[in-house]
Amino acid sequence: MKMDFKRVILFAGSSSYNGLMPLETFKRVAETAAEAGFTHVDLGCSMVERSRHQLTNNGVWCREYDFYPEYTAAFPGFFKFFVPEALRPYLPEETAKRNLESMHERAEVLQALGLKGAFFGGEPQFLPEAVYEAHPHWRGARSDYAGRSRIAYFSPCLDQPEVRALYAESAERVFDAAPCIEYVHLLTGDSGSGICWGELYTGSNGPEFCRNVPMEKRISTFCEVLAAPMRKHGHADPMAILHRSTPWGRSSPVRKAAGAPGGTVFSARGPLDKPVCFEDPVSLMEEIALTKDFDNLIVNVEAPELQMVPGSIYPELIKSALADAPRGMTDITARVKAAAAKCRPGRDAERLTDGFFLQSRALRQYQQLSCNFFYGSMSERWLTRPLLVCIPPMDSEETAYYRNYIFSVGGEKAFRDILDFHGGRWQRFGRTAEEGALSAFICAAVIEKLDRAIALFGPESDEGFRARALRVLVKNIRHLLLFAAAWDKLRETGTADRSYVQNLMRAEIDNCSEMIDILEKGPRNVIHLAATKEAEHTFQFGPDLADQLRQKQHLMFRHWHDLDDILLGKKERPE
Repeated sequence: MKMDFKRVILFAGSSSYNGLMPLETFKRVAETAAEAGFTHVDLGCSMVERSRHQLTNNGVWCREYDFYPEYTAAFPGFFKFFVPEALRPYLPEETAKRNLESMHERAEVLQALGLKGAFFGGEPQFLPEAVYEAHPHWRGARSDYAGRSRIAYFSPCLDQPEVRALYAESAERVFDAAPCIEYVHLLTGDSGSGICWGELYTGSNGPEFCRNVPMEKRISTFCEVLAAPMRKHGHADPMAILHRSTPWGRSSPVRKAAGAPGGTVFSARGPLDKPVCFEDPVSLMEEIALTKDFDNLIVNVEAPELQMVPGSIYPELIKSALADAPRGMTDITARVKAAAAKCRPGRDAERLTDGFFLQSRALRQYQQLSCNFFYGSMSERWLTRPLLVCIPPMDSEETAYYRNYIFSVGGEKAFRDILDFHGGRWQRFGRTAEEGALSAFICAAVIEKLDRAIALFGPESDEGFRARALRVLVKNIRHLLLFAAAWDKLRETGTADRSYVQNLMRAEIDNCSEMIDILEKGPRNVIHLAATKEAEHTFQFGPDLADQLRQKQHLMFRHWHDLDDILLGKKERPE
């Protein structure tokens, strides 16, 4: 049965996380998407870089650095592509011009291919405080996360006609530059964007001015502000929605904000993405199979330059799925095998398919931890921070190579807790020794499946290197969990099993060596790395990741005797 969607949209991931795709790469991705059956490609990915003006100290770490805006800085928004005249004293117009030029170039590619454009972002995003000092009635809802931000951030109030006029001015210029855009998809209530009296981390809030405006009216009025200039470019039925759900690491129906017009939307993706770039064709087909009763399909592909180019497996499978809806696991397996045979000539398609199946099952089991690689391995720098009994202070030069990128909101105390995640230990992950032991057991089962997948792929194959990188990350999490439990016990009782703790440390040192080998001997893009050291940020490792891992190893060797000294009474136990 043919899958009949009004729109099939490729969301290629945020350029502010992964780096801007060169125009020729974008063209190759768009050509492949058109051949596979997509109708729309996201143009929000045209941002040339994250928005440093929204960050503390222009994005350079300092003692009071506020990591919460790192989310907002990565999300596209209308004022990041065109700054309305009234906001030009407060927002960087030159950066917006560069973004708009980048979008225009990519829009011309889509138009030449007969594709339409989409715009994914977040709105209304917080504005600088100076805006509200000059225009106090524009101040809308507090849109930060009280437990993760150092200061309060406020979005503009969409019920103020002047604010809506700002968006109308910006949207008109954006759609003039990219007249193929026919679909706008905006996150609100998360990542520094929030709508008055909506679902917000700080609780429903906003000015008294609009407290009694029905939410349906607020949303529908704003969506019409965005839809009107799209209709000017000949789109009879454009779609502009605001949504509250954030399917970071899983597929799900999009929970639209009340009043957002248009049909139903499903966002499909594999179970995990960053930081490893890898194909998960089994999971992708399983997710697409869930979408046949929806009006619009979004396919999230975080590494399109790898997964949406000629010769990659995803386009073959998506084309197959759109022509004939997947009917179950046996059917999915057969399709993956057929795609593997076509896209990997000379390889054993059955072994590849078995490997993909094991990898998929491993990552779905890992999801039981309610944690994904995007958050922990990068934003807490779990991969690069050392396992130390005596942790140097934040201001130490020893910690600078990883400290500057840890999403930290709890100061020195949180910095010393290796399992701290954005202000607290991750739920059902490692709050207690018992939770940690259970999570470590799950990790061991995941590692066993990845071992089998690697053997089927071949450890030196492209797929083998990528699966090995996944295994390194899961091993790293397992070592962190077990080490943290032993560290907690040492802190509380002054006792520890010396051999057990030091064997964990040694296992992690060897794990780092495995990742160094993968980075230096495997395909260039196993890990999405920043193009330059200056571009490294909390959601992306730098190009010197291998050297950072060596620095981690050296630091662990340098402090190897700390545990011995504590147990012998030569040093105080950690507080």
